[in-house]
Amino acid sequence: MTIFGQFRLTRITYAVLLLLMFCFDIAKDPIERLIMAEHDQASRELMAPRSTGGTVTAVGGEVSGKNMPLMFKGQEELVKQIAASGRKPTAEDMQNLSAMAAKGATQMRLRVGASDAETAKLVSRRSFFETLYMVAGIAMTAITIVGLLYMVSSRLRDIGWPQYLLWLLLAPVFLPRFFAIPLPTLATQGITFFFYGALLVLAFIPGEDSSPPARYKLAQPTPAKRRPGQFGRLGTQ
Repeated sequence: MTIFGQFRLTRITYAVLLLLMFCFDIAKDPIERLIMAEHDQASRELMAPRSTGGTVTAVGGEVSGKNMPLMFKGQEELVKQIAASGRKPTAEDMQNLSAMAAKGATQMRLRVGASDAETAKLVSRRSFFETLYMVAGIAMTAITIVGLLYMVSSRLRDIGWPQYLLWLLLAPVFLPRFFAIPLPTLATQGITFFFYGALLVLAFIPGEDSSPPARYKLAQPTPAKRRPGQFGRLGTQ
């Protein structure tokens, strides 16, 4: 089985990448919290009491000297017409008031008529951070998985160990998460300690080629035997 070609990681390179991976893993939660803080801030500004274009603004006021509850603009006009006429509201009037309330509430929830630039900007900002949160979560998870596969596979290849050990290290950690397998807290902690411990141990094991093989050592020259009084190689036995 070949993963990432024939790449190899020495102990020093592996240790540096492992340290960077730990730092990245620690930084993931603050990154997600920062994105969600911006999203929540945009949501609070968007839901704050403010005008959304006039036709769907809830307003209050006085009718015949009495304080009236918050009403949409169409409801307010109809109530003032009924009060000015001096008659009691009919069933048709009450039905119209209910229809205007439903229409105004629906328009406000869907932001229909919210044409001002500030509201549109807040809606776009909230949607952007909502999408960014999902994309960042997927991207950071992919970086972690691919990075671990590359590091462990290349380190095992440098040590000279079989590649199937890669799955023995990663499977106990990722399989329960992918398949949502419930595990006791003690088992989860044990798997986590085993995983990080195994990654650290790989940084201290020497590579397969740390010392030159014996077959590549230069052969020692055999001293020539000379006869007494001879010069150079003449007369060597």
